[in-house]
Amino acid sequence: MADPITIAAIVSAAASATATLTETAQARRIGKLQARGLEEQARATALETTAAVEAQSRETRRQFGETRTAAAQMGLLESASFADLYSESATAAELDRLNREYEGEGRRRGLMFEAGVTRAARPLWGPAILSAGSNALSAYAGAGGKMPQKPTIDDLQEVKISSRKVKPRVYVTGPRMLRNTGR
Repeated sequence: MADPITIAAIVSAAASATATLTETAQARRIGKLQARGLEEQARATALETTAAVEAQSRETRRQFGETRTAAAQMGLLESASFADLYSESATAAELDRLNREYEGEGRRRGLMFEAGVTRAARPLWGPAILSAGSNALSAYAGAGGKMPQKPTIDDLQEVKISSRKVKPRVYVTGPRMLRNTGR
């Protein structure tokens, strides 16, 4: 039976390793959820931008329809100055629509980039496992446990060789008892 100090050292080492791996798992989970949240914000931004651009286009068409109707009632449709003003207004409205699309796309791409950075910044398992092993060994040693050492001659199994007239037989004795291996 192991002494209580060794048992305490083993329990402490296991708790230390478990804590390290649990922290890593939790940090990875949080990073994944944060990245997923940013991706959802990017999708929402894209949908909001599309809706806003469509609403702006509908409003612009309505305003141009009213302007054209008013110009037709006043007899200005054939006027060169009205045609120029109408063309400039249409160009400005199209430019506004493109700017709004570009701004929304820029916000969406920024959020997607941030999500990618968040996902890439999550802690990796490899270093966490190495750290857990190192923490476990440190906790074991710090709690009074003995670190493994090179085996001595006394620790090794004794091998006895007996000889008979027919064939030599090898017997292994020690912590593990094996049967006669000379058969």
